[in-house]
Amino acid sequence: MVQKKGDILNSLISQLKKKEADISVFLDLIDDYMSLYDIKKKLKADIKKRGVAYESTSASGKATITKQNQSVKDLVAVNKQMLMILDKLGLTTDKTIKDDDDDKL
Repeated sequence: MVQKKGDILNSLISQLKKKEADISVFLDLIDDYMSLYDIKKKLKADIKKRGVAYESTSASGKATITKQNQSVKDLVAVNKQMLMILDKLGLTTDKTIKDDDDDKL
């Protein structure tokens, strides 16, 4: 299931409100998380377009070489940072507070 950016943002803010932790410093961390979310989407799009590895011309211009797509490594780093932000906010699956509407799904 693909989530929309606004839904994710609202969910994170909702979780902070339920924990009575919706203060500026934590909301700023959510802003950082959402910036990383945008970067993650771009990295995934690049990997989809170019693949995990791609053909390129060597520096000398004489040979075709296969290069590893840097976006793969960057995606791992971005995901790790996003998880660290969630952890610092105390937003883990064992601490999630469900909305009443979630029970109806």
